[in-house]
Amino acid sequence: MRRYMDLLFFGGERREKQSAPPTVWRRLFHIVAGSSIPIAGLFLTETTMVWALSVLAAGGLVLELARFNLPWLNRIYTGLLAPLLKSDEAGHITGATYMVIAALLVYVLFGEVVAIPAMFFLSLGDPAAALVGRRMPGPRIMGKSPLGTAAFIGVGAGIAAVLIGANGIEHHWAIWVGAGVAGVVELASIPPDDNLAVPLLAGTAMHFLGV
Repeated sequence: MRRYMDLLFFGGERREKQSAPPTVWRRLFHIVAGSSIPIAGLFLTETTMVWALSVLAAGGLVLELARFNLPWLNRIYTGLLAPLLKSDEAGHITGATYMVIAALLVYVLFGEVVAIPAMFFLSLGDPAAALVGRRMPGPRIMGKSPLGTAAFIGVGAGIAAVLIGANGIEHHWAIWVGAGVAGVVELASIPPDDNLAVPLLAGTAMHFLGV
């Protein structure tokens, strides 16, 4: 039971230390794969997105459970995807799986009007925070730079402006608040994974503020 609780809340064995910085390939994958979800949402119906994300999330979880219980499968998986994985993801649910689960949850709970900006905040804001935060001197909060958080929020605000200006979503002041919440959540590093926490908490904030 303890093993499955750790799997649910921590993605596997508890992460005691920060993993190594993500590779360039992982960051590019995060941007491309993460952005493909809200981009698809701009063109596909909400029902289609929910079904597609349900299939992807279920498939991802089945694969995660299978590789955790079959060491040979885990070796193949981590060997093939090594450039895209964090150093500790051999024993943890991957960020990509959490991202798909988060996308499904925000679509089901809040609808596309919240899900689209929330997923863009994650896919573009998170890499911006990492890129700026790791290179900037100054104080750290929980190992992260506040300047990285500022970059995240700035990118999120830019995303909101583009989506609203292009009539991708209707304007609502709470979308700007959502960008700020997303940045703060990324800074806080709430378990089990930023890819789950950022869209869910930013989406919750936007939803309850009236988006």
